[in-house]
Amino acid sequence: MSSPSKDYAKPDEYAWKDEAGQGILASLFRATPGVVSYELARSRTPARIAMFVLMVGIPTALLIAVANLTPERFRANQQTNIAFCVLLYALVPQVMTMLGMLVLASPIVHTELEGQTWIYSLIRYRGRRSLLLGKYIVAVLWTTTAGILVTSLSIPFLPLQNPGKAWLTISLLCVLSSLAYGALFILIGVVFQKRVMVISFVYALLAEGLLAWIPAVVNQFTIAFRLRSILFRWLDLSVEKFFRSDGMVSNGMVAEDPTGFVQIGWVLAITALLLALALWLVERLQYSFQSEL
Repeated sequence: MSSPSKDYAKPDEYAWKDEAGQGILASLFRATPGVVSYELARSRTPARIAMFVLMVGIPTALLIAVANLTPERFRANQQTNIAFCVLLYALVPQVMTMLGMLVLASPIVHTELEGQTWIYSLIRYRGRRSLLLGKYIVAVLWTTTAGILVTSLSIPFLPLQNPGKAWLTISLLCVLSSLAYGALFILIGVVFQKRVMVISFVYALLAEGLLAWIPAVVNQFTIAFRLRSILFRWLDLSVEKFFRSDGMVSNGMVAEDPTGFVQIGWVLAITALLLALALWLVERLQYSFQSEL
């Protein structure tokens, strides 16, 4: 087996001591900040910065271009407001944030195994959990920052009736989307050692991309359904005007929760459940190192 990379094998980076009576949460709270600070420092590479610029630049350019192509006579129309609110949601919290977490969160375990650095988490108390949680937080920070930046740069150019409320809602959805999809993708990464990103992409495409827009009860099992419901409730968008088919409205394309706060609770509960399951499984599953594959 080849030796681990030297920049990762710093003995004090993830070091912590177990104390008598210390619980799992206490040990995670002590160890995770060190992982976060170390990963933030080592993730500021030209490749990561270039990826961040693309994550921000592409959706911002698309939104501004579509806004500039919109005829002036339609800009004050309510239908135009609904269309741009949904477009902003689709490009930023739904697509950009989800794909960003797919790239950053799903291969966490696979990257450590491939780099032969997973062994360092094995010899630390709760090392695997702290490593996974710390990298998850870093991925959430990168993706959320990109989403809020896209929203801040593009909203001044969009024909929205309430730009301030739209900024607040989309920014909140970026945070919730990053948390929920990140927890989902790290769970997939913990369970599947091979083809992690392929499996994550297929799930994102089929479940969150297609299933979430099917007018049936099954769409309520997706994260996108919860996020879409928050969007429509917080921005007071007309469900009937966007989903013109009575069948689509009656089959629950948007949750009946009038305030959207119940949906926020659902997203946080789903995040906590998926993250807890991933942290529990990562300490119990056995992984093969690169030389054994």
